Amino acid sequence: MSARSPLHGARLRLWLACALGCTGPKLEPTSLLEPPGSADELRLPPGAECGPERVPALPVLDALPDGASPPAEETCEDAPAAESGRHFALRPLGVGYPNVTGPVNDLPPGVAYLTFDDGPSEWTHTFLDILESKGVRATFFVTAKQLKGEAGLDGTYTDDSGRVIVYRDVLRRIVDSGHQLANHTVNHVDLAHVTRGQLTSEIEENELLVNRALLRAGGQPEVLTLFRPPYGSPWFTGIAGMPGPQASERIASHALNIMWNVTSGDAQDWAQGESYSRTSSPLPSPGAPDLESKRRRVLNDVLNSRPTSTGAGMIVLMHDTHSATRDVLPQLIDGLREQGYGFETIEHYVQWRWGRPSLDMTPGPGLYQSCVPERDWGCEALGDAPLGTDRSSEVCGRFWVAYHALGGAAALGAPLGAPERSAETGIYAQPFEHATIELHPENPPPCHIVAVPR
Repeated sequence: MSARSPLHGARLRLWLACALGCTGPKLEPTSLLEPPGSADELRLPPGAECGPERVPALPVLDALPDGASPPAEETCEDAPAAESGRHFALRPLGVGYPNVTGPVNDLPPGVAYLTFDDGPSEWTHTFLDILESKGVRATFFVTAKQLKGEAGLDGTYTDDSGRVIVYRDVLRRIVDSGHQLANHTVNHVDLAHVTRGQLTSEIEENELLVNRALLRAGGQPEVLTLFRPPYGSPWFTGIAGMPGPQASERIASHALNIMWNVTSGDAQDWAQGESYSRTSSPLPSPGAPDLESKRRRVLNDVLNSRPTSTGAGMIVLMHDTHSATRDVLPQLIDGLREQGYGFETIEHYVQWRWGRPSLDMTPGPGLYQSCVPERDWGCEALGDAPLGTDRSSEVCGRFWVAYHALGGAAALGAPLGAPERSAETGIYAQPFEHATIELHPENPPPCHIVAVPR
């Protein structure tokens, strides 16, 4: 079996329930004054309609016990030796897994990836002000509903100056400021304790709602190719118990799984006087410290973490919902800089680690197969060039799913170029001989994949 085959490595396989797409453009941005739900209808040109739903004949991911290596399906004379901590069926492609050593968790030295979970919140604007003043870019793992009330990202709050702020406008500012948006589920549920259908909905609905909000704010859509499970569950087993294969399978089909190797500890309690909004403060945790003590602890937990002793790369877990973290963020950034650290978004890590954009990495053929280099797990070569040498002759990641859902080579022909993002619309598209495939995360299935005939 060639490494180019879309079903390479059939013993460890991934079922992807993908629907056909639509013809026609994306949803147009709507007025900021429109009420929630007013952009829920698809807007297609005259005569266009969504194609019939189909499911590609892709197989199911088999489960392996923790620490096991994937079974070899064929002899690969040129395949590298098995690596310690290699990704496998119960650990989706990603980084920062606890109690794992080896290449799976390697990070570039001297780089700090600041990540913020659970926002946007009432404090996020101040976080963004601080990051801007320090010239730092970060990654925000956002939820569409948690802590925002029934209206979610269409909800509002009143800031200290009396202005009414809409959460979706905060979301757009994150993107416009050069930070990276990532997926953290709709409702911040523990993925170890939900059904397969609920898990899928938490991931896919969050991407849809985030994109609807960006459009309503006058922004462009964002394909959320990075994911972080709430609580780190089910891999931080002290919180959630043993890993479940359904969580791994659904995450692996949608995004890279980004954990962390340094935690600020800001979410382990609520200090006395700490809050996540101006009007709603949680009860202090039992035995909670005072606010100043928590600030000192958060700062210490990052600046004196194990990686900082050697200048090792770090992914720092923080929350833009905690006022204690907001208060010490300037000192935290200055302290890391004094120790020689620079700052990047997680997309920098993906390029450093795999030499491809995150859009290419998941899902795709060759997943978890030792015969295929890790950087090429998400791609299939359709031309004469070997896999990994000519991106314009490959189909990868989300485009790989769309390509096979729409009929593959028989319907679309060979690729004519690599995917590109439109500066005008923000839409990712890849041209093929008979049609151009567009990714529309602002549309619900089946219209999240759009085929535009050539």
